[in-house]
Amino acid sequence: MWHGSIRTPEIAEQAAYYGNGFFANNIFWPKEHYQRLITLYRERFAHYGHGTPQQAIVGLGGQVFMRANSQDAVREFRPYFDNAPVYGHGPSLEDFSEMTPLTVGSPQQIIDRYASMRETYGDYQRQLFLIDHAGLPTKTVLEQLDILGSEVVPVLRKELQKNRPAEVPDAPTHANLVEKIYAGAAPRQAVPGANRGDNMVAGSPYQDAAQPGSAFGAAATKVGA
Repeated sequence: MWHGSIRTPEIAEQAAYYGNGFFANNIFWPKEHYQRLITLYRERFAHYGHGTPQQAIVGLGGQVFMRANSQDAVREFRPYFDNAPVYGHGPSLEDFSEMTPLTVGSPQQIIDRYASMRETYGDYQRQLFLIDHAGLPTKTVLEQLDILGSEVVPVLRKELQKNRPAEVPDAPTHANLVEKIYAGAAPRQAVPGANRGDNMVAGSPYQDAAQPGSAFGAAATKVGA
């Protein structure tokens, strides 16, 4: 479970309260804004007893445009940037790239910039990239996916693991969450009940959840709850 926010500290508080991951949009605002949100989340994560601030689960957004040659990347992306509904007719491409994580350049430039994100936000678990932005045609977006998957992500993963403190957890997966709840026992196989039309207000819609009012969350997941 992730709670995502562009600007709202209440979402950071909510994520911390439940001990879930906090995803900072990290696209349209300067880094200082997201530093405040992530710091708040880490502090409140610890306050609610889920672990240390460094053990909080953080994800970041970002946006990129890549070509083998950085000059080609800038030349190709600029017309889209200048006329995009969100980006266009405001700050220049250069200014916007300075103020936000938008990075237009070679794969190595993308790696270098995003590998340095943890110097600003601390070690984190998930990096998402916006690549189908500014009205780019489908063919170009698919090319961006190929570059990202083959030249950027494998190297960036290794860079983000370097000197990573032992206490910083990996991102939660379905498998390790199941293991945490069931500790090796057979996981619950929930069977949906008949659609009564009141599944959101009349307890669990699952046949094997005995506790009233536990349609969602850990109470509805644990065997015998």
